[in-house]
Amino acid sequence: MAENDPIAERTDEELAREARAGSRRSFEELANRYKRRLFAYLRPRLGSDQDAEDAVQDTFLKLYRNIGSYDPAYRFSTWLYTSANRLAIDSFRRGRAARTVLVSDRGGDIPDPAAAGEGEPGGSGLWDAARTLGESRFRVLWLRYGEDMTIEEIAAVLGRTQLAVRVLLHRARTGLAGKLGPAVRCAARPQPETARGAAGH
Repeated sequence: MAENDPIAERTDEELAREARAGSRRSFEELANRYKRRLFAYLRPRLGSDQDAEDAVQDTFLKLYRNIGSYDPAYRFSTWLYTSANRLAIDSFRRGRAARTVLVSDRGGDIPDPAAAGEGEPGGSGLWDAARTLGESRFRVLWLRYGEDMTIEEIAAVLGRTQLAVRVLLHRARTGLAGKLGPAVRCAARPQPETARGAAGH
């Protein structure tokens, strides 16, 4: 998409409102922004590239069909990840996904969201380390630091209480700090712009 194209400068919520009003192009821009990030989020849970790719496609198909129900009072990313999380759970329960989580897999050609971070300790190794913490801790770290969601938004996505999210996030941070060593802490986490940069816009 051309850099001077005004659609690239619109917020997710503006695009979602336009998509709700019938703009297919705005919805396609949203899909382009999120497809790689959503793949990286779903891959550890679903266990294979194919299942993760299927879940990404299913999520966007579902959202496109139900875009009329989007409430602009909420962030688009919260709505997106809530839907993706539910589909992933359904997929896992149906037995489509592999039962072994390959925490060391980097997700094929999908770039690590931290890889573009300049001057940030940990670099791409940050998310590699996060994946080794287990699927639930990886997800909560991704949503908090990769997508810059609030505790309330993460609780909505994961279907947990805010207290449970805080406890899980604390344990994830502690585990990550232990893996990265004393010189690299969660202060080195990627900023939301870093994750968005990995989405290719």
